Amino acid sequence: MKRYLFVLTLSVCLLAVLCPAFAQAPKKIPADKQRALLWKPDKGQYYFSHALVFDYQNKADKSTGTIKIHLDPLTGAMCFVKETSFGQGGRSFDFVIGFPDGKYIFCGNDEDGKKIRINEVVKEFKPDVDTRKQQDDDFKTYVVPTQNKREEFGLTSTEYDLTYATSGTQEKIWLTKTPFSVYPLYGLEFVESAVSLPVSFDYMNLLPSDLLVSDINSKDVVLKLKSFGKDPYTANAKGYALLKVND
Repeated sequence: MKRYLFVLTLSVCLLAVLCPAFAQAPKKIPADKQRALLWKPDKGQYYFSHALVFDYQNKADKSTGTIKIHLDPLTGAMCFVKETSFGQGGRSFDFVIGFPDGKYIFCGNDEDGKKIRINEVVKEFKPDVDTRKQQDDDFKTYVVPTQNKREEFGLTSTEYDLTYATSGTQEKIWLTKTPFSVYPLYGLEFVESAVSLPVSFDYMNLLPSDLLVSDINSKDVVLKLKSFGKDPYTANAKGYALLKVND
């Protein structure tokens, strides 16, 4: 009996030391009290309790600044506001709301100053089996974890060696495990001629939906997650008339 208990204890210790993959997933972020009052999608109103804030430097156009992305942790919906994220790029949109299922709502003004709303769906959010397998294989091949980890804003970040398949060049990148999908951020790259962030987040074809690029310093861009926490924001699409566009 004593030998059995010793073996069992030793096995548990070895699993704890040698198998970090068994670590618990990030805890889901609970809704705050305001969400029940302000989250009303059926009326065109969306409430975001948290925000991701990045510092960036775009070496190509020599620009620097911050990017704020509003978040509803329960659904993973994200809101991009002109003044704090995409600026004057693209059409004259006031804000964009993205959802983990690939749906986007663009609210802004047309050429005559009329408030319009455009709904888009990014099909890449739901790849077929072969595409998904290729993504998994590419991730295992080109994104290799180092031994470095750190805790930031209540989330765990891991350093990786990222190798670019075309050039073979390699750089360090930090990915943060999230309890929500980050694909609304990555998927914005697939909506052509709409809005564009000051730096590219084109990682959907490589990274799973729960890994956020939080720190990178490459020859083209410097990006660092500066903060993540409560920062309430309400977006109201009710006053924008739906404009149907041809596929």
